Amino acid sequence: MLRIGCLVLSAWCGLNLLASGYILVDTLLLGGHTPALYLLLSAEEARALGPDALATVDSIAVFANGLNVGLCLIALGVIWFGVYRRVVWCFWTLLAGLAAALGAGIAADAAVGTIRPDVNVISGLILAVGFGFAGAGLRRSG
Repeated sequence: MLRIGCLVLSAWCGLNLLASGYILVDTLLLGGHTPALYLLLSAEEARALGPDALATVDSIAVFANGLNVGLCLIALGVIWFGVYRRVVWCFWTLLAGLAAALGAGIAADAAVGTIRPDVNVISGLILAVGFGFAGAGLRRSG
């Protein structure tokens, strides 16, 4: 069960790494804008924004997605070098950190009207399943 939990948590991290990495590459290297801009505004409204406003939105997206990449990389290390090796405090630290990140994401979405609630629900379910299996595996071994 522990291995299944670690694999599910790793999948969650991997999916987040892909999404955040794409946004970073597109925004920093390819001259694109954050996809969230087009979830909130029509293409016409986005074009009407001034360059300073666009730069601010892109800057926030680069910062947030860069933090998410870092969190996911650290989480992968904690999963496989801590949780998988049955270091219980790693489980609780990972749970607190990833739950805080998910909560911040849900709060940020709520601030703009929760455009895609399905993404938050699916993300939360994946985390719950991963932590459920990992926790059951740790408990069983203890």
